[in-house]
Amino acid sequence: MRGLFGSLTGMVKRESDPLADARTAAQWVRDLKQEQDIAGQLAAVHELAIKSLERRPLALSTLQALFVIDEKIQSTFDQVRQQYIQNPRAGKAIEEKLWSDIVGFARAMLAAYHPFVRLEDPRPEEEAGFQQATALMLARATHYVGIQVKWHYFRFQNPPSTLWAAANQLYRLAEVSGIDSQAFPLYPELDMQPTSCADEFIRIQMLATLNNGNFNLRQYDWADRWLIGWSRQVQIERKYRDGIHQFCVNLAEPSGPAKIHEAVEGDMMRFWGVGDLLAEMGKIIGQLEAGDSPARLGLGDDARMPACLDFLRQLEILWSRERNQQSSRNERTKVSKLIQVTSGLTAIFSAVRFDDERAMQRASARNAPDNDEVMDMKLYGYVTDRTKQKLAQAQSRNHAYVNKAKSIEHDEWVVENQSEGGFGALLPVEGHDWVRLGVLLALRNNDHENWHIAVIRRLNRIDADQLYAGVQILTGTPVSASMKSLEDERHAPMAVDGIDTVGLVMRKNGLYIPYFGEGRRANSLLLHSADYAPGRLYQVLARDKSFMVRIGETLEKGPDWIWTIVELLRRDA
Repeated sequence: MRGLFGSLTGMVKRESDPLADARTAAQWVRDLKQEQDIAGQLAAVHELAIKSLERRPLALSTLQALFVIDEKIQSTFDQVRQQYIQNPRAGKAIEEKLWSDIVGFARAMLAAYHPFVRLEDPRPEEEAGFQQATALMLARATHYVGIQVKWHYFRFQNPPSTLWAAANQLYRLAEVSGIDSQAFPLYPELDMQPTSCADEFIRIQMLATLNNGNFNLRQYDWADRWLIGWSRQVQIERKYRDGIHQFCVNLAEPSGPAKIHEAVEGDMMRFWGVGDLLAEMGKIIGQLEAGDSPARLGLGDDARMPACLDFLRQLEILWSRERNQQSSRNERTKVSKLIQVTSGLTAIFSAVRFDDERAMQRASARNAPDNDEVMDMKLYGYVTDRTKQKLAQAQSRNHAYVNKAKSIEHDEWVVENQSEGGFGALLPVEGHDWVRLGVLLALRNNDHENWHIAVIRRLNRIDADQLYAGVQILTGTPVSASMKSLEDERHAPMAVDGIDTVGLVMRKNGLYIPYFGEGRRANSLLLHSADYAPGRLYQVLARDKSFMVRIGETLEKGPDWIWTIVELLRRDA
């Protein structure tokens, strides 16, 4: 009978409560991972976290079950986050879905921890257990605040004040409980690297100091991961120390960190400097410059040279006290005007080429016909029909070039401020998915002006419908260049199917840009990334003048372009 009863019991699957205790929670997650795909697993835990808000009274066993579910779902949650990070150019619908899933999950888990954070009178028999769990609970809650802040930065958005209020309150509770610096692994099954409430808090604060719209998704992710270790080099203090502290935050306000410009005091003010952090970064930069690999230095397998080193140098400048005190910008003035903007290297190269052809044609039309007219007047006393026809043909060609230039597809942006070196523009989010940091632009005020070359330096999401773009003008006098690789020409076959191929190497497009910087003037080319190779020799044709040049040091890199110094080896006749 006992065996029969046991078999009947096994046939009836009881509905278990995942939040009953840690053991039940672990089994529930195991079953969930067998039955659901990644999206289903995340959705199930999200729903459970929301339902947990209805549970009363609050029990220690429920918090312990939440700890287990939170830890065991982390590998799944990390896969979804990596999917977002590794596909920055995913379609709008995919990006929107992933962003909502990630931020929504972090929001739900923060809400699930919130009732325990606010619990003031636990049952006497559970009080010691709750006190023991406080540090982990506050650290994980702060961690979920950090994820939401980070994902807002990925979209160039300012995090809502509620997130700053949550971060500040969680850290203040950790201080009051005396466990703000208590170190432990956040998710021991995934990573034994120790952290603390203070580390999670300062990680958010330091990431916020990068929110100037100048960094892309990959760079934000690198900085956030590096700050896991670097946060130990930053000490939060209650009293301001001149010459030491660089940033501060008011725990009583729903706001993030601020730079310190003068001495400030207050019971809820917290201060920190980055001297030790900069020293640590300096060591890493030195090791990378000496040939060490980013992966071996703990910067991650996806951190590649030289981009990794370049970003570290940018952080070093940004966080140095001297830079914060001495940095200045060109004065900006408010304006309201429309400009024409085009993007894509093919369109930009064509736009500048049309400008050059028009300029050359105008010069030709001015010189030859005018001279002929003078000669006609001297010889005949009037302008001959032949000269008139010649002038009409020149004007016709000029109109053709103008029409070609007008045919270039372009967008119109609303400029709201400008300075000597650039401008700030407002544009709708809709239709501007291509607008990213480092994207090259050609721009002009109207059809009659020449195109300027510029690059997007800063992005900020104003609201759901508007985007702010800060643009730096690289040059107002670009010259189109036609380039032929001499190396490719040397390696080309002499004949294909009996046809001589010498000189038939396909030409590349580029832009000649005068470079003024670091007290020197140099020749430089802006070319497609695929056409760049250090030391490569090119024959360059620009405005009917031919040169042989060697590719030199890189000035800057964009998503699909490289700006490089060139050494002039020979000027051809």
